[in-house]
Amino acid sequence: MHAEHSVGVRLSALQSLKIFGFWRQPVLILSWKDVKNLNLTWRYLRSLEIDAQSLKNLQPDKHEWIQRGGIQVSDLSDMLVFPVNPLTDFGVDLGELWEMRCNTATLVAMGITFDQLIAKGITPRIMAAFALPLSEWTELGFGIQHAQAMQDDECRLVFNIQKTEFINILQTCQVPGASTNKLL
Repeated sequence: MHAEHSVGVRLSALQSLKIFGFWRQPVLILSWKDVKNLNLTWRYLRSLEIDAQSLKNLQPDKHEWIQRGGIQVSDLSDMLVFPVNPLTDFGVDLGELWEMRCNTATLVAMGITFDQLIAKGITPRIMAAFALPLSEWTELGFGIQHAQAMQDDECRLVFNIQKTEFINILQTCQVPGASTNKLL
């Protein structure tokens, strides 16, 4: 069990009214205990213009936010201050990840890797549905070893190029000393 945090978020009068109502005034500080007792969601608190960093300071354990149930998949891209990985922390499947419509920079910021996508069952057909260019797949950790495991028709489906030519491109553009292949 996690200890309660004494850190609170300073509230404006309007925020306090919207959270606690008219009869419980004045409440100037929102605590994690208040969030739990009132079953306040991340989205609702953000709609009151409480910034993400303040909410993280209020409860720095992302698992506490997730476990209490006040988070939706659509909130995860707003929680980059933690970050919350939709695949490993939240358990989304590839369809839910695709529905999030995040750009690659956000996926990377959430800690998503190509190997995690493989563990969730990504296939070349699913990669084609994501419609990312090769440069963005490499940002997620797609490397030459992944390309070598693909069939020629799969390379054409995802990248519109023959496998041998595709592997030559990856070998030519490999960054020396990098842990994953990146295109220049």
